[in-house]
Amino acid sequence: MADSEEAAKAFEIADATPADAEAVLAVKDQAWREAYAHLLPAEYLAGPMDGGPERTERWRGYLTPDGARRFALVHRGGRVVGFAGAGPALDEDCPAPLQLYTAYVLAEMYGTGAAHAVVERVLGEQPALLWVFEDNPRARAFYAKLGFVPDGARQLAEFRGRFVSEIRMVREPPPPR
Repeated sequence: MADSEEAAKAFEIADATPADAEAVLAVKDQAWREAYAHLLPAEYLAGPMDGGPERTERWRGYLTPDGARRFALVHRGGRVVGFAGAGPALDEDCPAPLQLYTAYVLAEMYGTGAAHAVVERVLGEQPALLWVFEDNPRARAFYAKLGFVPDGARQLAEFRGRFVSEIRMVREPPPPR
């Protein structure tokens, strides 16, 4: 690989802190615009997607280390270009003790290994579950590479009057070595 190609793929993974909330939200909004234009209303994607000014404070709370949740960032060229977060499973019928709450990288990072590295940072090899939009073949294929399989559970998420189907995917523990 040429040096310029190697440099283009270089990234670092670091634990997130409350001070990273604005950068995380900027990545989340851009990643949603890049990945979900076919699923969500344009007016929803045009602005801050999950609330008003209080959302930064809410995310500062999410990113505060509490021993149960873990968030990590992807850095490239001095800026945040991805993130992931995991913690205790939220489902009532918990098929796994850990849940991947969120995982996004910007389109410029597709194929670099950054998404895999940041998810690995927050999950390790532990059994886990996640929810993903059913009509999101790229994400579903990515999660399948990480060992996640659909378990048959479905739910609907509403975004300004549009309902989008989500499926649950579960990863079993790796076999003993």
